[in-house]
Amino acid sequence: MYILILYRFSEVGVPLVPKLSRCAYNGRLEIWPSKVWELESIHSLEVLEMVREHVSALIGLRVNSSVTDNWATTEIQQLYLGQVYAASVFYGYFLKSVSLRHRLEQCLAVADQDIDLDNNTSFQFPGSLPCGFTHLFGLEGNLKSASSSSQDQSWQEWKCENFKCFMMGFDTEALESFAKPKSKEAVNLIEKHSRALFGDEMAGLVENDKVILTSFLSLRRLVLEAVAFGSFLWDTEEYVNSVFKLKVN
Repeated sequence: MYILILYRFSEVGVPLVPKLSRCAYNGRLEIWPSKVWELESIHSLEVLEMVREHVSALIGLRVNSSVTDNWATTEIQQLYLGQVYAASVFYGYFLKSVSLRHRLEQCLAVADQDIDLDNNTSFQFPGSLPCGFTHLFGLEGNLKSASSSSQDQSWQEWKCENFKCFMMGFDTEALESFAKPKSKEAVNLIEKHSRALFGDEMAGLVENDKVILTSFLSLRRLVLEAVAFGSFLWDTEEYVNSVFKLKVN
């Protein structure tokens, strides 16, 4: 599974961040190149909006931040950074799961809309009415307008349910089920990857926590990579499970 995830990253030209201790120079953590565009390109526009809000909420960087803001430095606890990375992996997994559900329901809504349009029959005036009778009182135009208005309203109501609104429609239990990896192998993979990134001492971060100096751009890269990792993990888990039966989490 891990090799397949690495392959997905290679497809977008993004190498995974190595062990963070290798990225520290003179007490400052810098991850370069940032690869922000490549990491954002894997998401649809609606999902990307949620990803950017996630990044902004976690590291305090505005969505439309300037170059100066990105290169500004900040201090962050290593414990918090590890928690942010793990949470972002699960968030990427969650977004992938919900976005596919959203796409499925959109397709079903379109299919239902097509069926309604095919089965819709407008009111027909009896042929015995004098020619021009309906035009005299404007009935024909009003009926067509009402029918068209009803169809347009139904279509607009469906169309207005964007991804964010769709996601907010679920209760807490449903949202947690979307974020929960389906297999134990996926859970173990997240844990091992986090250890490889933060070091074997990650289990003892509470006792040995330290403050890291880094730029907002590096934090952004780290969070975006974690979200992408979670998204690729969902795809990989689904594929591997179709070939080998994974252990249910």
